[in-house]
Amino acid sequence: MLVKTLMITNPPTVSVSSKLLEAFKKVNEKGIGRVIVEDNEIRGIISTRDLLNYVVERCEKGCDRGDIFALVDKDVKYVMTPNPVYVYENDDVLDALTLMVARNFGSLPVVNEVKKVTGIVTEREMLLIFQDLDQLFSVKKFMTKRVTSVYEDVSVFDATKLMIKRGFRRLPVINESGEVVGIITAADSLKLLTKTILKNEPEMFFNKKVKEVATNEIYSIDPEKSINEAAATMLMKKIGSLLILDSKNRPLGIITERDLIIALHYQLHLKTS
Repeated sequence: MLVKTLMITNPPTVSVSSKLLEAFKKVNEKGIGRVIVEDNEIRGIISTRDLLNYVVERCEKGCDRGDIFALVDKDVKYVMTPNPVYVYENDDVLDALTLMVARNFGSLPVVNEVKKVTGIVTEREMLLIFQDLDQLFSVKKFMTKRVTSVYEDVSVFDATKLMIKRGFRRLPVINESGEVVGIITAADSLKLLTKTILKNEPEMFFNKKVKEVATNEIYSIDPEKSINEAAATMLMKKIGSLLILDSKNRPLGIITERDLIIALHYQLHLKTS
């Protein structure tokens, strides 16, 4: 299977001379969470994490309206990862998957033979491969058992800092009894931050509580179910994780898109070995 059969075409892009405000506006287009920087050919990539980290680092002690304006008036080069790794349209999907797993990439820009950006492939697209695979492994084999969560009354700013520090893209939200009442993602934080920037109202981001932003719809899975079923559910619901809960709705584990592409890589190499 070729990369071009799975990639998302026409991903969001900005030019090298664009301001960061443009990247904030475009990063969530098509639900990709990334913006490619190009100038005739690919020059860089900016992720949701890059944008959040940029603001959090500079607003540790707070930011007023002037500070926010100054931050987003910078050129994208201040935040982008330059010269990103990319793949060609006609590369084999298994090679792209191996690269994503080995280098811990959540996505790969896709270019044509003249190195013009034509698409992007993310972990979510890779999950489609499970449709053609046997159900060999259960969720419990690849899930993460130590779940980092956040209380519902914690500020969005502090929850975002925790995600950045731990390298997570989501946090289950719990109440005082330890029951899961929602989930907050890096995408949720970025959407709120972008709204804050566009309205120039810093308090929207820095004062809101997690419970005001988190998604209350909770998706879980039995750890005995197959990873194929987990992948199908994530694709159908357009979500990046599934929780494993006990009888009292407390978190016992989590399985994410990242866990599943590691599992996918493992299973595909079993087939070819």
